[in-house]
Amino acid sequence: MGSPDRFEGQVRTLRTFKTVLEVRPRSAHGAPPPPAPPPASAGVRGVLERAVTAERNIDALLAAAARGKTFSPAELLALQATVFRYSQTVEIVSRVADRLVGAVKQVMGTQV
Repeated sequence: MGSPDRFEGQVRTLRTFKTVLEVRPRSAHGAPPPPAPPPASAGVRGVLERAVTAERNIDALLAAAARGKTFSPAELLALQATVFRYSQTVEIVSRVADRLVGAVKQVMGTQV
């Protein structure tokens, strides 16, 4: 048997209770805690940036089709899915903007 300071060839360091408490907290599985969530504005900005990117991609594909490019069935299905996701995003952004304007009107007490 080896010395109490060795465990399968690795040297164990003795730590005091205080040094253990100073170490970053870890979850039950030994993984570090999850990072703090980004601010809400980062999420909104990300959604809007993805919507603009999707719009540009769709515009580029439609321009290619107008120039005579032919698409495979798989490419057309992917285009359809992209347009569907884009339309859902625009609908959600529109609803959020409408509710936000309504809330601002109510707070301000004005008719716009």
